[in-house]
Amino acid sequence: MNLEQLLSTERLVKQTPAAVQIRERAKITDPDPVRLFYGETYDGAGPPVDCLKYYFFVANLAEALQREGIGADPMILVADSAACINAPAGNKSYLMRLGEERLAFIQRINEIYNTGLRLLRMSDIIGSSDFAVRRGEIMKICQSQPELMKAVEETVPQSRLKIEKNNNFPYAFDEVAIIIALSLDVKVGPPREDLYDRVARRITSKTGQKELMSLFLTPTFPLGLSWAYFFVNEGIEDRGITAYKAGSGGLDENRIIVGRSDPASVRNLIQGSFVSIDPSLPNPVLDLGIISEMARRRLEQDGFPIALADDFYSGKISPLQLKEKVGSDVEKYILSKF
Repeated sequence: MNLEQLLSTERLVKQTPAAVQIRERAKITDPDPVRLFYGETYDGAGPPVDCLKYYFFVANLAEALQREGIGADPMILVADSAACINAPAGNKSYLMRLGEERLAFIQRINEIYNTGLRLLRMSDIIGSSDFAVRRGEIMKICQSQPELMKAVEETVPQSRLKIEKNNNFPYAFDEVAIIIALSLDVKVGPPREDLYDRVARRITSKTGQKELMSLFLTPTFPLGLSWAYFFVNEGIEDRGITAYKAGSGGLDENRIIVGRSDPASVRNLIQGSFVSIDPSLPNPVLDLGIISEMARRRLEQDGFPIALADDFYSGKISPLQLKEKVGSDVEKYILSKF
């Protein structure tokens, strides 16, 4: 897959800089590589299959650039410190151990699918004196400008705003400071990440640093639910659920957890899922199929574009055939490897 084909993959990429913009950034950064980044937290339910969409995409993006002779540094950050920010003191050692488990899982992804991802711990970054200085500078800039502080506040769910405000927004400032400290070029994430990215862009525009480019993949949706769930939960089409936390929204029973979910229960979830031929509606089975296709292509070194969404929405594959194919593929190319 070349760069244009990857960036235009239907049902995978929601918003992206143009290929020419990424190539232009490469000219600016040369001889240093283009710095690609995805960061995530986690919970105790285990790694959901939806994480793989981001790992594979960052790896594929790096390889597409490298085939053009462009250096690329694909980074995955496990935000262990962020997972501990609002946790009781007694839970912190447990949460840090979960962070090590997530790092070990991504390393297994590297080994199985040859993804070549560089793994980072958030705790290693924010513990340095240089980071503390950078974070303090960013806080001063934001606190001196009401419009920037308003943007910082918008990163926090309304239910937590008072608590975060009293604590001086530690999560938001760490997120923004990492973006700037790592001098990122392309940051991959779910659409909600734009709240942090916009703050970072506004700060770098004031300090003369290079501007972050944001690339958002499509939202994650739970499996095994009827149309009624999506109808009742207004707005879920835009934001989905948290891709990297299997317990997001209390829906862990409607997620595939790599290394824990058995093939029979996965097939039951797929068979019980709402599937529509309307491309404007959520389609968690198709999304899972695309992740499985990404896994297959890496295992088989298949460089062709992914056309599963085109085949489904054009009628080449029926909803029943899609469910059968995805149930088989996720077992063969993902679950059986763990």
